[in-house]
Amino acid sequence: MALQERQLENNWYYVPDPSGLASLRSYGGLLRYVLPFWFGVTENGGLVDQADTGGLAAIRRYNLPVLAIVHNYSSPQYGPLIHRLLTTEGLRQALVQNILNLMYRWDFAGVNIDFEFVPPEDRPYLTSFLNQLGQTLKGAGFLTTISVPAELRDNPRHPFSGAFSYPNLAAASDQVYILAYDEHFATPGPIASTSFIRQVLDYAVTVIPREKIRLGMAVYGYDWAEGARVPVTLSHSQVLDLARRVGASIYYDPNAQESTFTYVEDNTPHVVWFEDVRSFSVRLGLVREYNLPGIAVWRLGLEDQRIWELRG
Repeated sequence: MALQERQLENNWYYVPDPSGLASLRSYGGLLRYVLPFWFGVTENGGLVDQADTGGLAAIRRYNLPVLAIVHNYSSPQYGPLIHRLLTTEGLRQALVQNILNLMYRWDFAGVNIDFEFVPPEDRPYLTSFLNQLGQTLKGAGFLTTISVPAELRDNPRHPFSGAFSYPNLAAASDQVYILAYDEHFATPGPIASTSFIRQVLDYAVTVIPREKIRLGMAVYGYDWAEGARVPVTLSHSQVLDLARRVGASIYYDPNAQESTFTYVEDNTPHVVWFEDVRSFSVRLGLVREYNLPGIAVWRLGLEDQRIWELRG
């Protein structure tokens, strides 16, 4: 299976920065859907327009169908905001209506809900919101999709993923984007080992119809400095530049099926793990093995450029 195959639904997330725009301009013709990180929610159920003119021009040039991301800024400080929106009926209805208006105004194919840091106790409210949104958009001919964190089993009390009921959210949506990465974040390790992805998919296919699943895939790297609270995110080109600068030898871990190296700078040990064309090809093999219709990749501009040359 390869990106050149039309049978594979090749969907990529887009963030409007120079590298993302350059990748969109170069490879937009190979995408099935583009998911631009463009619309943040507001406290009154409105949407903040963060669309960029360059991205819009490229999307129009390729006549790309858009699944517009509606998000809460990928920040824990906006957890309380999404709590109020989901649990207050009037605000929830306003958000649904504003999303519908957005679909009509921009002639989008649909929406992708990307709510993070949703409190676990808001699980029924998130499901109710997606039910209401799905019914509203379906009647108007638009797609309802959602990005969900990786789960190995259903755990309603999990602090990060407890609000996401795979079977209920799948029933309310047309597509479910399972973000099967960030296996390690607080401590060094693979971004998405093959065994981790298998565990995620082994659970997902028991509760979500396969035709609705899109495998979320990473194309970036993390650099963990000893003692740091969070890693630094690196694009593939930044990873290679770093390895050359510090004289590191890159090692492909055959168990994780992902690349890694270590180095020391200013007396501080570092560990780097990253995705490249080799690991990406392995992930595509899992898509074929699990008989899934497509992928959703985070994100344009971070990838190993050789990914676009993959063929079956």
